[in-house]
Amino acid sequence: MKKLLCLILFLVACKPADNNFINGYIEGEYVYIAPAVGGMLDEVNVVKGQQVTVGDKLFAVDKEIWQANLQKAENNVEAATEQQKASVAVLINAEKEYNSAKSLVKNKTVSEANYDSKLANYESAKAKAAELKALTAKAEQNLLQVKRQYEQNIATSKVSGIVNDVYFRLGEFVTSGNPIVSILPPENVKIRFFVNERTLPQIKYNQQIKVNCDGCREELKAKVSYISPSAEYTPPVIYSNESRDKLVFMVEATFANTSEVLPVGLPVSVRIK
Repeated sequence: MKKLLCLILFLVACKPADNNFINGYIEGEYVYIAPAVGGMLDEVNVVKGQQVTVGDKLFAVDKEIWQANLQKAENNVEAATEQQKASVAVLINAEKEYNSAKSLVKNKTVSEANYDSKLANYESAKAKAAELKALTAKAEQNLLQVKRQYEQNIATSKVSGIVNDVYFRLGEFVTSGNPIVSILPPENVKIRFFVNERTLPQIKYNQQIKVNCDGCREELKAKVSYISPSAEYTPPVIYSNESRDKLVFMVEATFANTSEVLPVGLPVSVRIK
């Protein structure tokens, strides 16, 4: 019996290690939403950990002020458009009178003075129409700019995902470009692991890999999305089976099914074959 036990232990000890399993961890790339212009935080419509979808309201900064600015910009476009339409009508009429006078002056039916007057009216109407067209375009451009600022200060989500954090409270003053909310879309969750130079040739871009964790019921499918072109120093030993190697290459992969993503920071095991 002792001989059999010794033989089993010997065979186990001699079995080569499976180098196809690599330790890694889950990383996420967050989307940070900030106001375009600073002001008072009037509304906070989400909380940490909340699931949001595209179009959900996130926050509002100086809401009443930006609503007033937007209304003013819309009114300016409406007024400029009406003036442009009126100028076009005047131009059409002036052009008709000019063309009529041009044909009649050849037959000496109208005087040169009358023709000159119709020509001057036509040129003036044409210049006025061009000026008002430019003013309308300028008003429309300003409206687009105000709308962009309004949408950034009365913010709605452009992505679906989990609210990672809310950095300010209602009533606080926030500055331009300073994130108020961060969101983690499931497609931005990735697996990150490190391989040495011996393992690197086995990994290709878009290669299918398998991912497992202590609480996972089964392996999850993923695909290699990035391979670092340069080496770096070995990461903490908790994330590396090959801590004796001085330099490693970082590899990232994305989940094949975004509904199966794992929590950020979770240690995982990656099987590359």
